Amino acid sequence: MFTLLLVLAFFSCTTENKNDNSTSSIDIPEGAVIEKQLKSYYADMSKRDWNKYRSYFWNNATITTAWKQPGDSIVEVDVTTIDDFIKETPQGPDSQPVFEETMKDSRIYVQGNMAEAWVEYDAKFGKQDSLSRWSGTDLFTFLRSNGEWKIVSLVFESKE
Repeated sequence: MFTLLLVLAFFSCTTENKNDNSTSSIDIPEGAVIEKQLKSYYADMSKRDWNKYRSYFWNNATITTAWKQPGDSIVEVDVTTIDDFIKETPQGPDSQPVFEETMKDSRIYVQGNMAEAWVEYDAKFGKQDSLSRWSGTDLFTFLRSNGEWKIVSLVFESKE
């Protein structure tokens, strides 16, 4: 479960303004700030620097996905706080030697002190001789307070 929760993204971004698709959010300072923050976020996550990773989130921020436990027939929605998620990393990304994510595409929408980022990603996880690979979509919600953008929520879905 937590392996899937950490699958996000990391390299090149494209952005657009939600209210006017002809104008890019990257042209607005807030869009550029969020794009830069996302790149750092994924780099720090892939390095497994959990202290830096935590700093991208507001207190009580959530990570959510729908998934089915092995052997179950029912899909459940799993909502966890960022702090609980980090406590579980030994069973997730820290449990294997390879943990790498690549951002394929992102779209960032900014309105006032709110923003969202849709990210398409590829991921690999496991051992060099037996890597699991998958792709998916992440949806981030950001809120700016006192001039600082941080993540309020992350929802993701794997395309496995």
